[in-house]
Amino acid sequence: MQALPLFLLPELILPWLGYNGVFDTGGGAMLGDSLFERFIPEDAYLAHEWPEWGHPRAYWRAYGLILAWPLMVYNVFTHEPIAGWLLISFVQTFVIIPLLVWRFGKGGYCGWICSCGGLAETMGDTLRHKMPHGPFWNRLNMVGQGILATAFALLVIRVLGWIWPESWMSTSFDLLLNGKRSDGMTVNPLSWKWTVDVIVAGVLGVGLYVKYSGRVWCRFACPLAALMHIYARFSRFRIIAEKKKCISCNICTSVCHQGIDIMNFANKGLPMADPQCVRCSACVQSCPTGVLSFGRVNRSGETIAVDSLPASPVQIREAKSRPLPPL
Repeated sequence: MQALPLFLLPELILPWLGYNGVFDTGGGAMLGDSLFERFIPEDAYLAHEWPEWGHPRAYWRAYGLILAWPLMVYNVFTHEPIAGWLLISFVQTFVIIPLLVWRFGKGGYCGWICSCGGLAETMGDTLRHKMPHGPFWNRLNMVGQGILATAFALLVIRVLGWIWPESWMSTSFDLLLNGKRSDGMTVNPLSWKWTVDVIVAGVLGVGLYVKYSGRVWCRFACPLAALMHIYARFSRFRIIAEKKKCISCNICTSVCHQGIDIMNFANKGLPMADPQCVRCSACVQSCPTGVLSFGRVNRSGETIAVDSLPASPVQIREAKSRPLPPL
């Protein structure tokens, strides 16, 4: 997924096709009438303020194909329910991602799909050694749990607002989500949009790369990561440690974006089960003696499999140097 930048779909591809009339005639019109009305309806603001754009659809909603709820809340928190996005968001967040985490760990989403994770492992990758460790910073991980709780509270208010459209839960919801009144004036800077999306995720989450490495948002504040912490408790994915190889150099811990004390597991020969792990492979690749491998455990915590394709350069060299079995 990271090799195919899906953000091009809402940012460039769909707008270009729409503004050039592809969805107005022939097969494109059938697609626009049947599919877009369910998933990418007309944006009332664009239609009113920018009629010259010609095709004012909310193409930005296609971000919901990449960013699952509650990273992408705007396809769920709509004035009227959009059934298609509600279904997609539910399946992503509560079916697909739990299965990915169960089999591959959080990296199944954070490393392979999420655009935030992709940015963290490109722009912030060389700064990973700056991630702080220790009990205080681990407690700060609870910020994400708070944001997740806020997302669920907003979900309850939004659903109740659909049921009682004349209540404050419906008429004032934009103040909570976007910070805007019905006339479009911004009056609530503590709304989800400005507090979570702009300040915490955008300004601090990216701006602090140079101070605390690229996974600041992912580790401390991402609400979906906080939800995946729960899923990770049931995951079979582990980083397997071969104790006799460990020389206690602490390199694995120092390169961890997520602030995990990996050497503590390696010294004891235990499978590393920290729910913060996003399977970035830095610890496995950086270990100078090839201690670590990706693998799986059973319900009792016993190692049942090690990935056949090693991510450790040391293990790759060892495999190449072994003599071939006799024919």
